[in-house]
Amino acid sequence: MRSSLSEKLFKDNLTKTEELQLIAELSYELAKGRPDTLKKLLLGTEQTALYHGTYRGVGQHSVCVGCKTPRITEKRLCRCMYYFNRKDCQKNCTQCAFRARFQIVGEYQVVDYEVPAGCAGKGIGEIDLILRRGETLYAAEVKPYRRKTPERLLRMAAEILTYTLGYPPDKFQKALLFFEKNPDDGLPSPQQLEYDTAPAELLALLKKADIAVFHLKEAGANTYRICKL
Repeated sequence: MRSSLSEKLFKDNLTKTEELQLIAELSYELAKGRPDTLKKLLLGTEQTALYHGTYRGVGQHSVCVGCKTPRITEKRLCRCMYYFNRKDCQKNCTQCAFRARFQIVGEYQVVDYEVPAGCAGKGIGEIDLILRRGETLYAAEVKPYRRKTPERLLRMAAEILTYTLGYPPDKFQKALLFFEKNPDDGLPSPQQLEYDTAPAELLALLKKADIAVFHLKEAGANTYRICKL
């Protein structure tokens, strides 16, 4: 059960003052380097079990049955980014109604999606995507370009910090991934706009938390490149 303080970290309708207060609190705990206290801040409790499920490791998803409707959601987008960029997994694409699909080029590749969080418990989600560059694996929190209530960067940071709890510190590099522009109108995405005008405190928090920031940059027709900011 999350405390009132930790619940606020996962909200988007914060005032500027509230957000800066939460950034300061999270920055303080990160600077102290106390895992249990950080866990309590993020989850509202230190009593969480480690994940002991049946996940078989990076890249073991192998079957996509497609979607019956074109509705864009975070999970659908991440799943498609994984399967559509694996040539051995595209056999069902012609039967799929989801059309927000694209090739990914460049040095970063999508190697898994919906990876279980390191800790198990109510309200703990999954790691959206695993990216790879060379030998480095990035655990990325992803936001689609079309969403009724765009999530703020602080919430994204809190989510990826939470979902990587329980994993060895050197297992994943934490990351945020969002679109540079909305493909529908060519305007900057809400996350890109926020990042471009982010207060120094938020940028310092991302650095202190060792969270890399990426955006998806259009690189051609139905083609994107994952670029580190």
